[in-house]
Amino acid sequence: MTLSSFLTANIFVHIALAFYVAGFLTRNELLLRGLILCGTCFYILYYYFVSETPLWDAILASSVIGLANIVMITVILREGSLIGMNADMRRLFSAFPTLNPGQFRRIMRVADWQTATKDAVICEKDQELDRLFFVTKGEMRLLRDGRETPIPAGNFIGEISFLIGGAATADVIAPEGTQYVAWRKSELRQLMERSPRLSNALGALFNVDIARKLAVSAPDQSLFVKQ
Repeated sequence: MTLSSFLTANIFVHIALAFYVAGFLTRNELLLRGLILCGTCFYILYYYFVSETPLWDAILASSVIGLANIVMITVILREGSLIGMNADMRRLFSAFPTLNPGQFRRIMRVADWQTATKDAVICEKDQELDRLFFVTKGEMRLLRDGRETPIPAGNFIGEISFLIGGAATADVIAPEGTQYVAWRKSELRQLMERSPRLSNALGALFNVDIARKLAVSAPDQSLFVKQ
C-alpha cells in the first residue's frame, strides 16, 4: 500500500468517526440513522483502502449494517408520510390529530368501513360493546330516557366503554346511508399493547373527544357506561 493510500484510508476513518459521533449526539431518530449511514459508507471505503487487499469481511458486515439502516430510514419516512392513502383515508386522518400517519395506518388495517343499508341498531342499552365506532358521514341517533340526540360525523361511539369497560346506557341507531368505521376492541387493544406510543396517542385522542363533548354540556352525545 502506498503512503497516499494510507493517508486516504486514515481520512476516511476519521470522517466516519465524526459522522458516528454526530449521530449519537442527536435525539432525532431519522437524523441519527442518516448520520450513521454516512459513517458506515466511509468505514467501507476505509476497509477497502486500508491494506493491499480490501477487508472484504469487514466491508460485507458494514454493508449489511448500512442496508438495515436504509430499511429503517424508509420505514421512518413512511411513518410520517401520507403517501398511499386515498382521499377517504386522508379526510379521516384529519380527524385523528394525535396520531402520525404510520399509527393511523396501523389502526385502519383492523378497521371495517361500513355504510348502513337500512336503519341499524349498533349499540343496545345494557349490552356489552365489543366494538368502537367513529361516524364519518351523516349522523347517528342516540336514544336514552325517551330523548333522541344526534351524533354527527367526527364523533366516537363507545370510547368510554373501550377505556373503562361496562355496558351501554343507551341505544344508538345508524340511519340508512350513515357511514362509519368500526374496530373490534380486542384487536385495537392488541395493537395498543404492542406499541406504547400508539396507546398514548389513542388515549390522548379519546380524552380530547370526551372533553369536547363535555365542553358543550351535552352528555347524551357520548355513550356513557355503567360503573
